[in-house]
Amino acid sequence: MSALELRALSKRFGAQLALADVDLELRAGEVHALLGQNGSGKSTLIKLLAGFHQPDGEPEAAVFGMPLALGDAAAAHAAGVRFVHQDLALIDGLDVIDNLALGERYAGRRWLSRRRERAAAAALLAEFGIEVDPSCLLRDLSPAQRTMVAVARALHPSAPPARVLVLDEVTAALPESEVEQVFALVRRIRDRGGTVLYVTHRLEEVFAIADRVSVLRDGRRVATAPVGRLDHDRLVELIVGRRLDELYPPAPRPRDELILSVRGITGDVAREIDLDVHRGEIVGIAGLSGPGREELLYLLFGARPWSAGRLVLDGREHARLTPSRAIAAGLALIPADRATRGSTPSLSLRENVTLPRIASNRIGWVAARSERREAAHWLQRLRVVPDDGERPLAQLSGGNQQKVVLARWFRCRPSVLLLDEPTQGVDVGSKAAIYEQLAAGTDEGLSVVVASTDHEELAAICDRVLVMAGGRVQTELSGSSLSADAISERILVPAGATTTTGSSGRA
Repeated sequence: MSALELRALSKRFGAQLALADVDLELRAGEVHALLGQNGSGKSTLIKLLAGFHQPDGEPEAAVFGMPLALGDAAAAHAAGVRFVHQDLALIDGLDVIDNLALGERYAGRRWLSRRRERAAAAALLAEFGIEVDPSCLLRDLSPAQRTMVAVARALHPSAPPARVLVLDEVTAALPESEVEQVFALVRRIRDRGGTVLYVTHRLEEVFAIADRVSVLRDGRRVATAPVGRLDHDRLVELIVGRRLDELYPPAPRPRDELILSVRGITGDVAREIDLDVHRGEIVGIAGLSGPGREELLYLLFGARPWSAGRLVLDGREHARLTPSRAIAAGLALIPADRATRGSTPSLSLRENVTLPRIASNRIGWVAARSERREAAHWLQRLRVVPDDGERPLAQLSGGNQQKVVLARWFRCRPSVLLLDEPTQGVDVGSKAAIYEQLAAGTDEGLSVVVASTDHEELAAICDRVLVMAGGRVQTELSGSSLSADAISERILVPAGATTTTGSSGRA
C-alpha cells in the first residue's frame, strides 16, 4: 500500500525552476532515501510537503489514500506527516521531558503534572528503545541522543498519530561513530510498520538503511529503484550525471621545491611529528579520532600551543606561531566546523569572502566597490550558487557554504592550505567542485595538508597519506601502496603487523 503519493509536483522561484512535474511514491513500512545535489529540488519538495511553500499548477498528493492539500502545514500534520530537520529544533536549556512536550496540547487539563509528564516521556523513550534519562538537560546529551529525542518528539502519541516520518539530513552533523545509533532507531520504526522518507547526502547511509531510493537532478526525478539493484558508482552517476571516475580531476605532479618542513611538533596528543610538504602537493592525514589527527592541523596553524618542535615555511623558520602570524606567513586553516569556527553565517557572502583581508582606500575606509568586485570574482570562480554577494551565508546549502570558505582563503593566496574534513556535510556534486578547485590551486603552486576520515577521498586526491596512531605518524602511503583499503588497514592493524594493500591511488 502507498503511504505517500505525490504527482506532478512543480515549483518555480522567479526564473528558477526548482521542481518540474516530480512524481514520488513511498510504500508503507519502507525507508525511502531521497538523494540529489544541492539545488536538485530536495529541500523544495520537503518544504512543499510541510506546507512552507505553495506548489505551482495542480499537483496531487495522498497519505494512505486520503487526499492531502499541499502547501498547508495544518493539513500535513492532520494527515500524520511528521518532520525532523537537521537543526532538530530542540532547546538545550530544557530537559528531555520538556523537549518532548514542546508543541503538545493540554486541552481539558487544569494544571500540568510533572510526574505524569515524566512518566509519559519515559514510556515514549522506552517504546523506541532510546536509553536516555528523561530528566537530563538536552545540552548534556550526545549528538546522536539529541537526534533520537527529536525523532521521538515527532512520533509523540498525540492525535492525529504519525504515519509518515520525514528525516531531513538528521545525521549530517553526527560523528560517524554515532550514526548507527540513529539507524537502529530508524529500523525499529520501520519494523513497527512506520514509513520513513530519509533525506541524506551520505551515499554509504543509503546502503545501510534504505529499502528504495529516488534521485532528483535539476528539479526532476531521474530514478527510483530498490537499493539492492544499485551500487555506489551508479548512484554517483545518477546524482551528478557523470561517472565516478570523472569525479576526481587529474592532478599535476608536485614539484621538488620543499615549501613546509616540520620537525618534532608536539602537542597534547600529537608527539614528535615530522612532516615535509612540497609545492603543489596534497598530503593527507588519516587516523581514528583521538590519536592526534584532529590536533595536528591546529598545531601547525598556531591555534593550539606546541610544547616542542620547529616549523620552516617557505624557507623561514618559526619557533612559535599564532593564527595571525600563521596567516601572515602563508598558512590558512579551514576547520571542520565551518559554521562556528570557519565562517560567520550571519554575515553576507561578500563579507565572509573578504573578512581576512579587507580592501581599504588611502584614508582607511573600506573600499566598497573593490570589495564587491573581488567577492564577485571569487564567488564565480568557486561556482557558488547563488552568487549574490549580499545574501547571508546562513541561507546557502552546506556545500555552497564550504565553497565560500574556500573562496575566502584562496583569495589570500596562501602557500599552504590546511583542511580539516573539507567535504563533511557536503553533497557529492559539491565535492566534485571542491576537488576541482583544489586541483586548480595545486596547479598554481598551492600546497595542501588535508585531515579526513573519508579514506576514499584521501586515496583519490592525495599524493601521500600519513597514518597516525597513538599520537605519532606510524606509516606513509604513496604510489601503488595508496588506496582506501590500505589506509583503513594501517589504521586498524597495529604497527608492525602484516597488512596487504589495495590498488593505486592518485599518485
